[in-house]
Amino acid sequence: MLTFRPHHFMCTLGFVGEGYSPDFIKNYATIVNKITRDENTSIKVSFGTDSICTSCPNKLARDLCTSQKKIDSLDQAHASILNLKDGEILTWRQAKGRILKKMTYKNFYSACKECSWKKLGVCEAALKNLKVSSFLS
Repeated sequence: MLTFRPHHFMCTLGFVGEGYSPDFIKNYATIVNKITRDENTSIKVSFGTDSICTSCPNKLARDLCTSQKKIDSLDQAHASILNLKDGEILTWRQAKGRILKKMTYKNFYSACKECSWKKLGVCEAALKNLKVSSFLS
């Protein structure tokens, strides 16, 4: 079963094949391909390192990152907005539904304000795309 930190649900929505290292990108792309092919893939919420973190060069040890304070802040903000609980299991389809319903643009700007990737605009574009595609469905 996959595990995701709370902020990684939004990161995954915006994943475009960039990252911290080639191994990180390869691992993340494998995860994204899996959940995209099968949106009923189960994901367990974890407030520690997760399936995405396994190949991250910023991972210091189990559940620790070189930017732990910032990561904790991101996780708390996303968990609050998306109503995610540690150990909760949901599918990628359900996660996208929560993002669609609960991640307003105001919430996005607030929750992701400390994220160094925010300036690229890919997550904001992915959120906009999710909202537009839902509206058109």
